[in-house]
This record gives sequence, structure tokens and C-alpha cells, in this order.
Amino acid sequence: MFNGDRSAKYPNAQDMVSDGIPFINAGDLVDGQVKLDSANKITREKYNDLGGAKLQLGDIVYCLRGTLGKNAYIDNFTEGTVASSLVAIRPQNIDGRYLFHVLNSDIEYRQRVVHDEGAAQPNLSAKNVSEFLIPIPNIDEQKKISAFLDYLSSLITLHQRKHL
Repeated sequence: MFNGDRSAKYPNAQDMVSDGIPFINAGDLVDGQVKLDSANKITREKYNDLGGAKLQLGDIVYCLRGTLGKNAYIDNFTEGTVASSLVAIRPQNIDGRYLFHVLNSDIEYRQRVVHDEGAAQPNLSAKNVSEFLIPIPNIDEQKKISAFLDYLSSLITLHQRKHL
């Protein structure tokens, strides 16, 4: 897990540019994906100057403050970073799509509710999330489960579009 930069180098409004590297915040996470058209962008220089999360394909971005558990699977861009309210999860020894589906299930929800440390605003730490218990079948089974759930999700989306 990689937190967003929380140092004095944290981007502010003057650091935002119209064309640059995505600087993702919770509002950019929509239906399990990052909406790049609305995401803030920072320059390469600012990106290189930041510590913390450096996103890659296959990472999962997960919200730690505010809308706890809101997340997205990174499959539509190759580099970026996250605001301090998010954490980047880099799946290791687990299929990323499978983990994404688990993080959008009751398995995640039940653990998130228990670990919420917020009083006025919901809040988790990356450490809390790292302690979530995730069922891990063998890798072939993980891929079959994630492929099936991806198929169901696309089928639901298709039917929803037909009824608009």
C-alpha cells in the first residue's frame, strides 16, 4: 500500500495544469474507474517531486476518508498519484481484479465498519485496510471468479443503458 504524499510538497491549486499527470481524488472514482476527464493534473516536475503513491496499471485506489471504501481499478492510464485521502493498493500474490471485486463486496464492508476510526468524518488508515482478511482461493479460481463478476457487471451496465 502506498499513501498519497502528505508533505509540504502536496499539490495546491497553483500546481494544477490542464494537461499533465493525473492527481486523483475521491471525486474522480466513479463506478470502479477513474474519470480522467474530470481529474486534476499536475506537471511531470511536480509529480517527480512528490513522495508517496506512484500509480501503475493494475493498482487499486481506495478511499480512506469521507466515502470510505470507494475505489477504482486502474486500467485506463499508466501513471498518476493520489490525494492524501486515498491509498494505492498494489496487488501481490493475488489477482488484481479479484481483489477489486472483494473490495466491493460485503466482505470488505463488514471489516470497514469495524475499523472506521472517524468521529465527525469516516476515517480509516492504510494499516487498518492492510489488516482486512481477504479469502484467497488459488490463482486460477481467482481469475475465474473475477472474469465471471466482470461479465456480470458488464451485463448489468448493458441492461441499464437499454432502460435509459
